[in-house]
Amino acid sequence: MNARPWLLPVLALGIAVAVWQTVPPAELAPACAFRLGSGTAIRHAENFAKLAPETPFTLSLHLRTPHHVYVLSHSAVDGTLLLFPSPQLQSDQHNPLPAQQSVLPGRADGKELAWTTRSGIEPATTVLVLASREPIPELDTLLPKLRRWSNSVFPDRSMQVTLPATGGEPLGKPREDWPAPLLRSAAQQVAQRVDPNGPLEPLAGQPGVFVTSWRCVETR
Repeated sequence: MNARPWLLPVLALGIAVAVWQTVPPAELAPACAFRLGSGTAIRHAENFAKLAPETPFTLSLHLRTPHHVYVLSHSAVDGTLLLFPSPQLQSDQHNPLPAQQSVLPGRADGKELAWTTRSGIEPATTVLVLASREPIPELDTLLPKLRRWSNSVFPDRSMQVTLPATGGEPLGKPREDWPAPLLRSAAQQVAQRVDPNGPLEPLAGQPGVFVTSWRCVETR
C-alpha cells in the first residue's frame, strides 16, 4: 500500500493539533460590549462615536472562566484614568470577576453605576480593557498611583474622578503617554480594531491576557 496519499493529511492534522494546543480557543476568550446610555435607553457603542457631554457608558463582560479585569482610559488632554478596579469605587463588582455575565462598574445601593465621557475632552479618548486569568503585577503596582473614578466623594454616590489616596504627584498626567509599557503595547495592538465589541484578542507576548479598546469623541 502506498502511504504517500496519507502523508499530507497526517502532517496537516499534526500542525492543527500543535496550533490548538498553543493558541487559546476563541470560545474561551472573554467577550465584551461597550454600552451607551442608561436604563432602557441603552445601545452598543461604536468606535469614534460623537457623543454628547457626559454620556454615561458601561461595560458588559461575558467570561467563561474567572478573570482579573482592568479598565483604563487615556487621551492627550486628560491623561490616564483608572476606571476599574478602583479602590474608591464602591460597587458589587470585584476582581477576579466570576465566570458569568458581569456589567462594570457595577451596582451600588440597588442602582446601576456608569462612567461618563469627560466634558471638555475634545480629542479622541481610548478606553482600554485587559482581562487576565491571573493578576497582572505591573498593573497592580501602577493602579494606586493613577487618578481614578470614585463614588466615595459625595454622599449621593455620584461618579467623580479623584486623585489617588497615596499622595504625591499622580502618574499618567495630561500630555503623557500610557504610564506603563504593557499598556502602551496593548493600546498599539488594538489601535486599528474596527469593532470594540465582541471577543477580546490575545495580547502578544502575554499568555492568558486578552485586550480590546473603544475610542470615542465628545462634542460640545
